[in-house]
Amino acid sequence: MTSAPPLAPLPTDTAAFTGCSLSASPDAVSRARSFTRQALACWDLAELTDDAQVIVSELLANAIRHAGPGQPGRHPLTGATAPGLWLFRQADGILCVVTDPSDLVPALKQPGDTAECGRGLHVVHALSDHWGWTPLREHGKAVWAILFRG
Repeated sequence: MTSAPPLAPLPTDTAAFTGCSLSASPDAVSRARSFTRQALACWDLAELTDDAQVIVSELLANAIRHAGPGQPGRHPLTGATAPGLWLFRQADGILCVVTDPSDLVPALKQPGDTAECGRGLHVVHALSDHWGWTPLREHGKAVWAILFRG
C-alpha cells in the first residue's frame, strides 16, 4: 500500500467540528453543499463558502464514484459503503474531510481534452491551500483539503 502524508493537525476545540454520513444517493452532493454552507455561516467563515462547497462536491462525487455500492471496501465498524463528510474549523480557515471505505488511492490524472470526468482533484488542487489523503485504520481513506481566509 502506498503511504500518504499525515492528516493535517486537527483543532483541539471539539466544538469546532461537525460531520455527517451521506448516502450514495443522487441528492448527496446537494445535501453536502448545504451542510457545508450552514456550518461555515455558523462559524463566521462565509467568505470560504463558494470554494468549500465546490471542494466538498468534488471530493464527495469521487467518493461516490469510486467507493459507492458495488465497489470494494467497507467501513470496518459499520460495514457501510457510504461516505462521510467532516468539517473542522481552524483559526484562519477550514479543513474539509470526506471519508469513504475504499482503499483506492486518489491521484491527479491528466484527462483527455474531451473527457467528461477526471478533473475533480485538479479543481480541489486549484481551490485549496493544501490537500491530501490519509488511509484509515483497516480500510478506507480520508481525502482532505484546507482553505484559509484571504
